[in-house]
Amino acid sequence: MPARMPSQRRGRTQAERRATSERRLLDATARVIARRGTTNVSFADIAQVAGCSHGLPGYIFGSKTDLLLALINDTLDRFRTDLVAPAVGDARGLHALLGMQRAFLDSLVRPLPYTRAIYVMMSETPALAPELQAAVRAHQENARRMTRDVMVEGIELGHIRPDIDPDAQAALWFGTMRGVGQQVLLDPDAIDVPAVTEQAIAAMTRTLASEGWWEATGAAGAEDATGGAVRPQAVRPEANGGTHRADR
Repeated sequence: MPARMPSQRRGRTQAERRATSERRLLDATARVIARRGTTNVSFADIAQVAGCSHGLPGYIFGSKTDLLLALINDTLDRFRTDLVAPAVGDARGLHALLGMQRAFLDSLVRPLPYTRAIYVMMSETPALAPELQAAVRAHQENARRMTRDVMVEGIELGHIRPDIDPDAQAALWFGTMRGVGQQVLLDPDAIDVPAVTEQAIAAMTRTLASEGWWEATGAAGAEDATGGAVRPQAVRPEANGGTHRADR
């Protein structure tokens, strides 16, 4: 008889099993928090949604507060990997920033559970435990920093006007995205997300794009970069603070 080939399959390691359990519990927690908030949610509720034993959330995370801390920390990572990375690809500077903006706003058409969950937790921040309040603030700071870093890169590449304040613009960018998201989640039928997306991207481009970016990209390229939101007739800023039409 021919010799039996060794099996190519192997059992998962303890670390892999734990990582799988953590992911399943975080996803379940996001779904539960998105529907019910944090106050009246128990490990039993989360375990039921996750389809696991009632003792597993406590075994993996220790306490409900620690589980919520993990969810807050996980949200920005999920945003980077699930939304930003596919949308941005190899783009840099202003192109990357506009890709991030489109990815965020497009996601509001069918918000992911962790997107809904972080909005719920932000609205509940004053009532949360101090360590959770600090985690929500850190989440927002990290999101602003991520945006600021892309803007600074855009300035260095010559895509973005050098006279802008990256910290202030990052706060404005983040505030716009969060504000639109809050409106959509509270009253989704009242907001035309695609229309708002195009207007937001056009406004951000007019605010940030440098003269060099406009000249290098051109009207057709500007439409490609912004998904068609910026037309040749759009008003854009001059380097000296004035405005003129892009087709002049």
